[in-house]
Amino acid sequence: MDTHITSSQSTPTDNEEETLRVPLYPLTAVYTPHSGENHTLVNTEPRNVQMASDLVAGKWGDRSLFCVTLRARDTNRLASVGTLMRLIDTEDRSISGARTWPGDILPTLNRVVVTCQAVGIVDIVNVENHNLAESEYRIANVRLRSFTNEATKGKTEEMDTITSQIVTDYQKVRSTYINSQSLASNELPKFARKAVHELPDLTTLNDELDYWKLVDTWQVLCNTIRQAKQTQLQGVINEISVQVAMEAKGPLELPVKRRNLPENVQKQLEEMEQSAAADYVELGMEPILDFQEILSMNESLDRVRKLAAMIKRERARLEAKESLIRAFLTELE
Repeated sequence: MDTHITSSQSTPTDNEEETLRVPLYPLTAVYTPHSGENHTLVNTEPRNVQMASDLVAGKWGDRSLFCVTLRARDTNRLASVGTLMRLIDTEDRSISGARTWPGDILPTLNRVVVTCQAVGIVDIVNVENHNLAESEYRIANVRLRSFTNEATKGKTEEMDTITSQIVTDYQKVRSTYINSQSLASNELPKFARKAVHELPDLTTLNDELDYWKLVDTWQVLCNTIRQAKQTQLQGVINEISVQVAMEAKGPLELPVKRRNLPENVQKQLEEMEQSAAADYVELGMEPILDFQEILSMNESLDRVRKLAAMIKRERARLEAKESLIRAFLTELE
């Protein structure tokens, strides 16, 4: 099996049917492979800290491989397709000696930051342990999917058409976001504007590695937009909460706890959050489920079609918004 990791790394397995036994790390995020980018995972739960320690100690072999997979927040169900990670480095950032306001010493907060790289897509065959103690982590048997850095250009006429459209649409989205005069750029917080201004240029999609690098770039954009929307919403919620708390009798306690606000205000804030969540879903820039779908696809053409639809949708949204603004300004003239 021709499995590409990077030129400087060894292949986890050379047999498509071989099953790897690795630690399993459920997350509420999706990581895409083959981009060559490093990822940072911050571990504070005892089981995750223990997993990092075991990987560093060589308990899982010198390749330090583990699997991350999507976990549903409400049901804790795990996706059947995950991403194989290789641990690169760890840093102990535990906090000890902290005290409460009265002066009581708080327990040590174990905090390990892991740097890792996504090196492949795996099918999760089974999970060995489900009923875990606080310091125990899951172990899974996974099967690594084959990956060949095949050329996409010239593969089929349909592939050429789609990849060409992806490049065109991406360039339009990128130019809109990096244009300081565009509404899309100016409606973002400062940190998000800086991030989108650093979107890489793209002139062609020649092969599978180019594709996965673009997938990673698009996911970064989706995460940036999500964080920007969350920051804006939280700012409004904080402003309302503080204003209501200041109008109440008695001393102002900061931070303002939602449970201490009047019920009608709590309901107002919940409705704002629900409305913002619905608007964000409608936006079409969700950084998790769409990318889990891409991971789960077996055919490269299906993956390319999916990414093309995602980028085309964002281009159409931005162009519609800019068109409305131009029409409004024309009416004012």
